[in-house]
Amino acid sequence: MNCNYLSFGGRLQLISFTLFSMQVFWCKTFVLSAAVIENCEQIIRSFLWFGVGDAKRVGKVAWAKVCHPNEEGGLGIKSIRAWNKAAILQHGWDIIKKKESIWVQWFYRVLIKNRNFWTVNITNQHSWSWRKILQLRDSLAERLVFNISDGGAISLWMDPWFRGHSIISEYGNRVVYDTRIPLNAKLSAVITNEQWDWPTVHGNSR
Repeated sequence: MNCNYLSFGGRLQLISFTLFSMQVFWCKTFVLSAAVIENCEQIIRSFLWFGVGDAKRVGKVAWAKVCHPNEEGGLGIKSIRAWNKAAILQHGWDIIKKKESIWVQWFYRVLIKNRNFWTVNITNQHSWSWRKILQLRDSLAERLVFNISDGGAISLWMDPWFRGHSIISEYGNRVVYDTRIPLNAKLSAVITNEQWDWPTVHGNSR
C-alpha cells in the first residue's frame, strides 16, 4: 500500500490503531530515551501532516494540542511521552508488588538486594533504565493508596505510606534512633488493637 494515497483521515486512523500499537509495545518492553521519543514523534507528525515520515516542514498544529482528546479539541492521538512514563510507572508497580516474573526477581537479586526499593540511592553506575524507574518513585508514590490493615506488610520507616512519603524521608534517621524501633520494622510495630501505639521518644532535649 502506498501511503501517499491515504487521506488525512486515513493517516490518522493508521497512526491511532497501528503505528501507536507498535510504539506501546516498545514502551512496555524498554524505557525509551527522550531522544528516541522525540524522533518517533517527529516521524509521526511528518506522516500525519504530509504523508511521509521525513518531511522537513513544520506541522500545522502544535503536537501537544494534537495529542489532546477529541472532546478537548485534539485528534485523540496518544502521547508517546505519556505512555512511556506510564510504562515506567508500571515497571515500578511490578517491583513493589514483587510480581512473579524473572524480570522482577532479577531486579531484587542484582539491583535492590537487601535494601528497600523506595530508599535505593541513584548512582551513575546504574543503567539508564533503572535510573529512570528510580527517578519516578515520587510520581509512583503519589498514585498509591496503602491498605494499612495490621501493618505487617508495610515498612514503618521506608515505605511512602505517610501522606505519600516515607517517615525517614520526612524526619530523617534521627527519628529511628529516638524511638528505638529497628530500621527494618514493619508498621505493625506501632499498632496495637487497631490503634496507633507510638513509643515515647527518647531524644535528647536541649
